[in-house]
Amino acid sequence: MIKKIFLSVLFIGLIQSANSQILISIIFGDKLNSEGMEFGLDGGVNFSQVSGMESNQFATNLHLGFYFDIRLKNQWNLNTGVLVKSSQGAAELSKNDVKALYPDLSTYVDSGSYSQALGYFNVPIMIKYKFKNHWFLEAGPQLALLMNARLQYEHSYDNIELNTSVKNRGAFNRIDFGLIGGMGYKLRKGTGMNIGIKYYYGLVDISKSSGLNNTNRVLYLKIDIPIGKEKSK
Repeated sequence: MIKKIFLSVLFIGLIQSANSQILISIIFGDKLNSEGMEFGLDGGVNFSQVSGMESNQFATNLHLGFYFDIRLKNQWNLNTGVLVKSSQGAAELSKNDVKALYPDLSTYVDSGSYSQALGYFNVPIMIKYKFKNHWFLEAGPQLALLMNARLQYEHSYDNIELNTSVKNRGAFNRIDFGLIGGMGYKLRKGTGMNIGIKYYYGLVDISKSSGLNNTNRVLYLKIDIPIGKEKSK
């Protein structure tokens, strides 16, 4: 059941982000798999916060990309790739949070909820250790490029839904950097998909406003699906 849910999430994400990188990955996946390297799709759900804000609510989003698992020596591997679609941010912002992010914006008087959406292009570079029982640990740095940012407002009243947003990428630095680590399990006795969890701890202030010290915090629930691995064998 869990496997079907993860696959459904990935399928929906794949439809929404059908770009050239992902399509090329699927078409040529068997060419990229070899005895010393595994290639495939990396996707799932993430829960994110931005430190330095009054809000402590998690924003829930999907992420999708591709990965390379390169054998180094014995049970050590290099795990890298790109999260082409990685939405994160913060939910249930206070009006002080909104003013800090967008000083010129007039906040709505009515009740409603604000959230900050951040779209990144993430590149993790992790050292991975595979245990003989098919569990693994991985950790390393992650570099990210901010592609888009939106401050969103949602309000419901008398069966009427109000959703609006303003772009505010200019309020944030383009580059983010931090540390990421996690653990997981490889199915089918070490030959199938990877399911796992990892956590990102940002080290760079993402806000251009001085003194806020806003850094990204993201918890990922992921599934890695090898593409063309059986065919390459």
